[in-house]
Amino acid sequence: MTQTLLFILVIGIGLFYAVKYGNKAKKDIVEYQQTKKTTGQNPYLEMRKMALNVTAEQLGFKIPEDSIKVYGIITDLDMGGGTATVVTYLTGDASIYLSSGGGFIGAGQHESVQKVAKEFVDNGHLISFKGKTFENPDLPTNGNANFYFLSNKRNTRITESIAKMESGESEFSKLFADLNILMTEIRLKSGQ
Repeated sequence: MTQTLLFILVIGIGLFYAVKYGNKAKKDIVEYQQTKKTTGQNPYLEMRKMALNVTAEQLGFKIPEDSIKVYGIITDLDMGGGTATVVTYLTGDASIYLSSGGGFIGAGQHESVQKVAKEFVDNGHLISFKGKTFENPDLPTNGNANFYFLSNKRNTRITESIAKMESGESEFSKLFADLNILMTEIRLKSGQ
């Protein structure tokens, strides 16, 4: 009788732990599979990498060897839990990629976006000289923005606080204001 009670107690405890922790393990497996599936389907990092590696020649520019010309600006904005990447080239091509997987691609097909994108890259040329060369184009953190200036000679990066640029306390506030004008134009035209 005692052995039977002890056997039932051991089985009961075993079932209790199996139910309690077995569901957690299943939940963790399902969560992992969903994360892996979502990550596998999200082209954000690959698209960002391609945008950062575009050359002037690929865009159709032949820049003289004795000059320096910025032909693209890739801007990463830390959005507190995600990143927005604004891709702009001197050709007028412009897109916004979101780390969540969404975005606005090919907005440069609209004349008004082309105009603003070209101006943004042109105006960023002089600012690019204040940047530092970089090895790895890291994503921004802690409410910062990374501006990556692509040129025929050297690529540079400027990292600045979004809050400082918004408040006008940064020497890059004008660049950030121009970026906001561009993003607004992209969103307006992409909604059509």
